[in-house]
Amino acid sequence: MIIKSFTAPTVAGALKIIKEELGNNAVILKTRLCPVTETVQGGDRVEVTACIDESALAPRPAKKETKPRPEIKSNRNEPVEQEGSLSPLSATSAPLDFAVMLEKKLDCILNSQRTADSMGEIDRRVRPIYLNLIDADIPVEIARELADEVETRLTSEAAELAAYKILLQELKKYTTDEVPIEPGMRVVFVGPSGAGKTSALAKMAALLSSGLNKKVTLSSLDNIKVSAYEEISGYADILGVPLDLSGRSEKKHKKDSILLIDTPSLNGREEQHTELVKKISEISPDLLFLCFSVCTRSRDLIDSINLFESLAPSYLIAGHLDETPRWGGILTMMRYLDIPLAYLADSPGGMGLLKKVDPAVIVRRILKVEEAGYED
Repeated sequence: MIIKSFTAPTVAGALKIIKEELGNNAVILKTRLCPVTETVQGGDRVEVTACIDESALAPRPAKKETKPRPEIKSNRNEPVEQEGSLSPLSATSAPLDFAVMLEKKLDCILNSQRTADSMGEIDRRVRPIYLNLIDADIPVEIARELADEVETRLTSEAAELAAYKILLQELKKYTTDEVPIEPGMRVVFVGPSGAGKTSALAKMAALLSSGLNKKVTLSSLDNIKVSAYEEISGYADILGVPLDLSGRSEKKHKKDSILLIDTPSLNGREEQHTELVKKISEISPDLLFLCFSVCTRSRDLIDSINLFESLAPSYLIAGHLDETPRWGGILTMMRYLDIPLAYLADSPGGMGLLKKVDPAVIVRRILKVEEAGYED
């Protein structure tokens, strides 16, 4: 293990040196502001300590040239296994990948079967609605429940109008118009990898500082990758707001500023999750936003519900809405977590602030209906 400290006028400058010397896989251990007595050149200096495994720096051996493997011919009418292919008998060489592939295949078959079985029991007038719910990635059990409720209203309302009103009422139960974020609050953002939580944090900072003229400070608990610090440092520079990477920003937080805290991506590693829960508990945040991507399958979101619940989120932020027409994951997360949806966001690279939630827009997207002829 190699452990080194680097100093520079800014954190971003130190991170650039770390990347050049240790590479992208370096892990940040700590950052601190150097006292003036320790600086040679005078002025503010920061010290960033990073580490990396020696094996990650070791040069790879040159790949030996090999002659092309001659084609193997068989006298029997059996397919010849090509080099690099994976036959069922050799699947034991990659048991985890094979198990995951098999599980997803069985899950797909079972879901298709459950959908087909349910279709036979649904009124013909409701079947197109049910299929739209399934196509929007709403789980079969929720789609069937909504379809059954639509059937009970067929005597008084058309199927599409009944479905619109039912789904709109359902979404309104889990949405909120205003999220109270006041000076002195500590606000934490969590979410799976690729959900866009850091981007959501930056958009929130822009909304508060530029839109509402409130003081904001950015911070991060993500010490897994060097790029995490670079990203939030870049956002702080662009927005012109303070950045605190001391690791104890919540202890000395100014009461006239809103502290927005980024976190490492959620994953299945128990030790990392336990450490994250501990850090969040020590901060005792006033608000905790759980960010998720609507591009993630509803079934995969459901599989992570226990992981999400352990963090005790206050509100949801749904991201990547511009990347898919299937927004069923929004209703799935609302239903299973029983917490309100606060904001919507496009892909992390997209422009614009966080969007307020309009339940009618979500309903029309799920049911594939036009705005005309429907009342909220």
